[in-house]
Amino acid sequence: MYIRKNNRFAPAAPCILLSETNMPVTEQDQRVKEAERTRGTVDTTVDARGTIGQDDVFLQRIPDAVYQEMVDTFSEQYHFCNGSENGGKMRIANYFVGISARLANSFNQFIATIEQEAMDDRLPAFQVPNGFAPQEENLLPTEQGGGFSMGSFDMAVTDKGLRNIESQAVATYPISSAVLNRVLLQHLPGADDAFLFADGPQKGWDDFQQVYRKILGGEQGERVVLTDRKVQEQKTNFEFYATQKELGLPVDIVDMEDFFEQDSGLYYTDSAGQPVRITRLYSRVNLPDALFLENYPEGSDWQFRFDKRYEGLQLVNHPIKQFLVSKRLAPYINHPFNPTSYELAEVASAFRQGILAYDDYVWKHKWGAAGHRLFLSPSEEVLDKLADVLDEYIAQKKVDYTTFVTDDGQEKIVELRFMTARHNEQAITVPMARIGHVQQDQAGRKSYKIHFGDNNMAGYGFSPVLIFNE
Repeated sequence: MYIRKNNRFAPAAPCILLSETNMPVTEQDQRVKEAERTRGTVDTTVDARGTIGQDDVFLQRIPDAVYQEMVDTFSEQYHFCNGSENGGKMRIANYFVGISARLANSFNQFIATIEQEAMDDRLPAFQVPNGFAPQEENLLPTEQGGGFSMGSFDMAVTDKGLRNIESQAVATYPISSAVLNRVLLQHLPGADDAFLFADGPQKGWDDFQQVYRKILGGEQGERVVLTDRKVQEQKTNFEFYATQKELGLPVDIVDMEDFFEQDSGLYYTDSAGQPVRITRLYSRVNLPDALFLENYPEGSDWQFRFDKRYEGLQLVNHPIKQFLVSKRLAPYINHPFNPTSYELAEVASAFRQGILAYDDYVWKHKWGAAGHRLFLSPSEEVLDKLADVLDEYIAQKKVDYTTFVTDDGQEKIVELRFMTARHNEQAITVPMARIGHVQQDQAGRKSYKIHFGDNNMAGYGFSPVLIFNE
């Protein structure tokens, strides 16, 4: 399975398909029944949109010369260190993922469902934590209207179809991913029926640049300050330099720690020692980093607050949207791509009584990311520790990734990510993938390693994606 049709590429070895364990949920616990009633049946049958056909996903080795060009571009232009042997925290994979236009369209439909659910007034209201309530005049017009400018949506590739893992109103690697995909498309033999963006073959590089330029720099292409906490320590800061280089915008990269307030505005000091007033601020600060690492706002040394009014400032990607579009939505999405998910507070007694099995679920903090507050092996002991914060977590049914065996003899798993950007009526969606591996303990239990830090080895890592017409 998962072999590119027409023999345009060398066929991959057959996949080892993993099966999902379906545990019936009894009706003994009223809270389980209520959760089921709210989000749909436990084991939703996958319809035609949810299945993956033989030609929908494949892995293929990137030609050595093309791969070297990718690595050189990232190293020379974006300060990227490829692999641990070069001091890097992650690696560009020497394999790419190809997906069908049909599968891309299904993914897009699921994203539309997420967007609709995020605005649904039947969802439980969340209390905005201290320090995050936005000042309306500092938001972009898209966000003032209730929408969000950027999003990232993750799907596991399984033998039963795509399965939702993560939804975030945040940018991750759209610029660098688009560059990888573009280099691959330009140099891959036989890729004449492939395209870069999930919106369709009609969208090109100019469309991509235009959308991001307008989101970051406004209609006039103003100077924008890109910020994060501890910029030089971020393993993803190559994306910052790609943003600086590829959009044709003046972009200054400044640590959040270096801001200061003055005359009702927000400033930083430039290399000449002069104060510079910020008029557009592109925040790359992840919500869990602010909450769990920085202890913002009470424990942070930042001289900046997301809930304060700053004169003349436009905030790009305000983190308030990361509360809106997050794992909190998972228990309420009735779609074949969405694994069974519950509010943990609603089913805690079902776990204690054995109605739900700990081993069948993963517990996720609603606003966590990159491993923050994630329990891959929940237990009664963990449940006891979370007793006061159960309402901050969801329980999501574990998924079994499909295992691909490639021409290097390695077994690989794939997680697809679609990164959306919207400005007025313009939109662009960049695909990327993470190629990971499976681990198995002595008891035969499998764990799926998909984060870049776990896959800093040849054959795995940050992978380009091309979309192919049927």
